[in-house]
Amino acid sequence: MAVNKEIIEKEYNISVTAITPAIGGLSASAYKLECKEGIFWLKEYDKTKINSVKQLEKLSLSMNAAFWLENNTGLKGRINSPILTAQGEIKVDTPNYTYLLFLYINGVTPRTKPLTAAQQEELAEIVGELHRYGAGMPFNFSGIQETYEVPCDELLRIKHHEVSNSLCIYQKYDMLMQAIEKTSCMAARLKAENLPLVLCHADIHGWNLIQSDRLILIDWESIRYAPAEADLYTFWGDWYWGDSKWGSYWDTFLPVYQKIKPDYVVREDVLKFYQLRRHIEDIEEFYKEYIYDDISNEEADEIKAHLQKECDFLSSLV
Repeated sequence: MAVNKEIIEKEYNISVTAITPAIGGLSASAYKLECKEGIFWLKEYDKTKINSVKQLEKLSLSMNAAFWLENNTGLKGRINSPILTAQGEIKVDTPNYTYLLFLYINGVTPRTKPLTAAQQEELAEIVGELHRYGAGMPFNFSGIQETYEVPCDELLRIKHHEVSNSLCIYQKYDMLMQAIEKTSCMAARLKAENLPLVLCHADIHGWNLIQSDRLILIDWESIRYAPAEADLYTFWGDWYWGDSKWGSYWDTFLPVYQKIKPDYVVREDVLKFYQLRRHIEDIEEFYKEYIYDDISNEEADEIKAHLQKECDFLSSLV
């Protein structure tokens, strides 16, 4: 455990009595902090980890956007944003780590379980409210504006990494290249269209939700100024939890969303682009972690399983 208790106490002016490791994500570790002042949630980004580096590039901008949204819109109490330091900063930086601190939310994370109809409707309200914002907000969007880039630099070099030979992506190389080419062509067409843009969470799934007294959408590191489909693709088809037996949330989600955004017109080609790109992006990130980070055998096996799952999803879409 790398958390520097003294630094956290000094920067946030709190007294930590206990630190408990929790389940983190691909780019950050997580801890529950019990303090004299209350209970908090700490996210720790290791600057040596390949996927942390990607998040850290835009972390200040994304967290400031989340902070503004929680404190200036109808999303108050429906999303989470960082607690400012004693000096009014959005994060704490040390030579090796970056920290974000949040209020601890008592509740249940759906993870891979299907949402109830009531949760689907509540999430549609959150996304609809979020998509009311974009142009006119008090910060520069250039760092988070959609570029339609398809992240695949390492995947294009699969054949150059001997370590790739044991991975499913080596056996599915032709399918991956076909998917990358197809998605890149779609990206070029969409970029030329100059589509309307809104603020999007861009990473909505069961691990980024907490059911407390209300449903809360968390983890805003991927926030993007993009077409609405950068969020809506999550609910279209049977993609949401990656399991077709639960079916689509689209028929429940869309009517609630369109009450808030009545001018939204469904663009299935844009939804398809974001589905394809997300699978490619996930494969790229898992692959980079596998070849560049110092991982255990257990972590390597988990990554292989994730890669197999993502490749199966992607091949069904190509």
